[in-house]
Amino acid sequence: MHFLPDGEHRHRFLAALRVAGLGVEELWLRYFTLGGEVGRVEIEAYLNGLLPLPCLQHDLIAHAINERLDEIAPPRAPYSAELPVSLPEGNGVHGKDDPEGVDSHASGEVDSPGANDEVDAEASGNDVDEEPGRSQDPEPDSNI
Repeated sequence: MHFLPDGEHRHRFLAALRVAGLGVEELWLRYFTLGGEVGRVEIEAYLNGLLPLPCLQHDLIAHAINERLDEIAPPRAPYSAELPVSLPEGNGVHGKDDPEGVDSHASGEVDSPGANDEVDAEASGNDVDEEPGRSQDPEPDSNI
């Protein structure tokens, strides 16, 4: 089956090519590297709407364009996990009377909620995995 994009599909295809900034020669080279089978002249005719190509060949051209778009994508906003852990002094998180808070965060140590629960529980004699009011001993099966 041969394919020649038209209308909105053609408009989007050519818009992506323009944004990618690829000339016919570079597009063909990328396409050929992906396993494309037609020549540069056929690619140019296809882009100008003069020659249909098999769907697979169209998809390889689209893939070559999309790979280039991935390469030139603008920078993305970082997620919190990607941000540095250390906090600069005087950021308002810890007061002046709390030098330990600043030093521990500057060294990369992070106090997470519940981080000391195990130590606190062991000191009090409670089992960490045990829910309040529940025993860890399995209940006998009443159906036996």
